[in-house]
Amino acid sequence: MTAIPDIQRSRAEQARLDFVGGLMAFNSTGFGPAMGAWYRENENRLQDPSDIREVGGLMEQGNAYRFGAFFERHNHAQMFRAILDILERQGEDVRAWLDDFNGAGALGCLELDPELETPRYYRKIEIHTQPGNYHAEFAGFLYHWMISPFLVGRDDGDEMGWNLARAVPGGDYRRILDLGCGVGKSTFPYCELHPDAEVVGLDYSASMLKYGHKLAESRGHKVHFTQRLAEDTGYPDGSFDVVSAVWLFHELPGKVRAQVVREAHRLLRPGGVFAIMESPPFKVLQEEYSPLSAFLLDSTGRRMEDPFLPGFLAEDRVRMFEEGGFSEVRDVPLPNELTGWGFGGEYFFGAYPWWATIGVRP
Repeated sequence: MTAIPDIQRSRAEQARLDFVGGLMAFNSTGFGPAMGAWYRENENRLQDPSDIREVGGLMEQGNAYRFGAFFERHNHAQMFRAILDILERQGEDVRAWLDDFNGAGALGCLELDPELETPRYYRKIEIHTQPGNYHAEFAGFLYHWMISPFLVGRDDGDEMGWNLARAVPGGDYRRILDLGCGVGKSTFPYCELHPDAEVVGLDYSASMLKYGHKLAESRGHKVHFTQRLAEDTGYPDGSFDVVSAVWLFHELPGKVRAQVVREAHRLLRPGGVFAIMESPPFKVLQEEYSPLSAFLLDSTGRRMEDPFLPGFLAEDRVRMFEEGGFSEVRDVPLPNELTGWGFGGEYFFGAYPWWATIGVRP
């Protein structure tokens, strides 16, 4: 196995990480309930609670949202800068570790394509304000080190990946493809659920894949990581039994989302399953949970450089799958370990399930 390197941190660097990480956790656990409480106290002023703009106009009158929005963006910048300062100080060693892959005794493998260009839709944005976007040289570290405090440790066991993997109907699957796999957190559950299957993790980012390959080896998972585009994989027709994607679709423009659905249909054998997991659509949030949730997701997407998120959450996913050729399409609410609760046990804005859409290749 290949261990994740012991990145040296001074006491000051560790203290800085702990402090900024604690602030990041408070952003999730402190400001959320405050926003929810303020909304409940003032929602009777809304004429149309389902109107995102009207909800936004209300929330922008309150200090909880105004400061929380400011805090979120600047806290992310602090976290990324703290991580980069540690990595850049040891840059030569970190680069050497990332570039040492496919060695003797490796369980899985990493296939890179030096000719693959960064998609146009990712060249001028930094999703979630991550410096250099997902294709910067230390992107895997930045993502993995940030995600734990951001999610308050509630995805440290890859819970979100497990939720979708368990939602895929059982079967004797031989080849499984995880699109937009990043560092592999959505990929690894398939290795345990289907130990005899070939598990493939696909992403456009070489740096995310390098880190993911190392992470997989350190955990004893056999994964074939490959650098390709989800909308144009280059694999033969009918070459997989399952194609999945966690948190990919909200990071794609509408035209590309449709291309990915058609590509998944092409890749699957008859009877194969396509499954994705995201936040619920705006309509579901507004009608079944809280209009505040819809506004906060919309505003976060616009503020944190997730430009395709609002359009995706407004889209009919069942129709998207059906137009891509899938049958037996259904939306499935899934457990959400990140769900927030008010101090009295009542729901507040973040208390909604994750949302899977699952279809079958006829």
